[in-house]
Amino acid sequence: MQSVMPPALSAITAAVADVDQRELDVPPGEIADMADLRQAWAQIPDPRSPRGRRHPLIVILALVQAAIVSGATSYAAIRHWITEVPQEVLQQIGARRDRRTGLYTAPHPDTVCRTLAQVNATHVDAAYAAHRAGQIVDFYDDPDDLVPMTVDGKTQRGTATGGKPARHRLGVQLAPDGVVVAQIDVVSKSNEITAFAPLLDQIGCLKNVVISADMMHTQRGHARYLHQRDAFYVFPVGGNQAGLFDQLDALPWNQVPIEWTTYDRGHGRTEIRTIQVMPAPPGIRFPHVKQVFLLERHVYDLEWKPLSNVAVLGVTNLTEQLAGPRRLAELVRGEWSIENRDHYVRDVTFGEDRCRVRTGSAPSILAVMRSYAICALRLLNFTNIAEGTRWARDDFRNPLTALGLTM
Repeated sequence: MQSVMPPALSAITAAVADVDQRELDVPPGEIADMADLRQAWAQIPDPRSPRGRRHPLIVILALVQAAIVSGATSYAAIRHWITEVPQEVLQQIGARRDRRTGLYTAPHPDTVCRTLAQVNATHVDAAYAAHRAGQIVDFYDDPDDLVPMTVDGKTQRGTATGGKPARHRLGVQLAPDGVVVAQIDVVSKSNEITAFAPLLDQIGCLKNVVISADMMHTQRGHARYLHQRDAFYVFPVGGNQAGLFDQLDALPWNQVPIEWTTYDRGHGRTEIRTIQVMPAPPGIRFPHVKQVFLLERHVYDLEWKPLSNVAVLGVTNLTEQLAGPRRLAELVRGEWSIENRDHYVRDVTFGEDRCRVRTGSAPSILAVMRSYAICALRLLNFTNIAEGTRWARDDFRNPLTALGLTM
């Protein structure tokens, strides 16, 4: 899918030649062979004064990111990992070499924590988004494939203090893989709507991307924005669009056949999902709708005692030729699965809700690094992320392998 290539990525690639090679301690001939992630880090402005600066920002970010891949969940764990880094790893990431001793030196952990709090989180988000968006071509071989993505927000509960609410971030990820593509800070969950377009603007081209989200984002402005960018949407309809909900609810669903059914059995329950689809009715009160659907989810225990029943009405600008009932059901299910797959790993394996780092930009930067660590381990085929972090801890070189920082 060659069209999904943000302009920022080409700027990163072009600007890598401007990185101070002596500062990185990398031979001139190898600077162009650096991993893309390091090239992305090179575009993040260093907030420190050049006077007295001993360690490049790239090295600091590499150390923190590698520590998180190894399962570090707090500043204390990150500090410990940095103090134990062997010479081989410090050389690999381009650490400073002491001319007197000939040894590679890591920045003091206090320097790392202080610098992380000072870096502009917006620049970090943009750098990671450009890097990841440029990799979407690696996930889809056919340029005409639909690219399902899910927009979802998450609160960092550990950042709450007595006088300030917890910080909140909005992200977009590849639905089938759980690979986070971009993130952005928002003031609170209620502000996600205004952050929707700025978040997706980080990705660059959205051609053939299908965005799913929760009911909060079923907004006419969002639909028009996606249409203008040659993207698609699959939105559930609820009380925030009362007129549209009433219109869909009044349709003769009892006359529409169930066109796709799935059965899942596990964790002590049976789950049945069905979907009914029909063309958009005349006069529908939402932009660019091509199909409407009713998806129902019935959950039973192993003795077929009903546990819950959920019905969701929805709209999409995908035509029947692009997405039939089965594909629509998969797209909706991708959005429902984010809470269990991504949020659980970030809170349980990486301890995001327990993390009490609150200073400056550090909470936002650590959040994007956690997401990147999860993605890096998933791309190494670790379905169990906790197992992946244990693998990373077995050898200090393993996190560099996961991050593509080996040369």
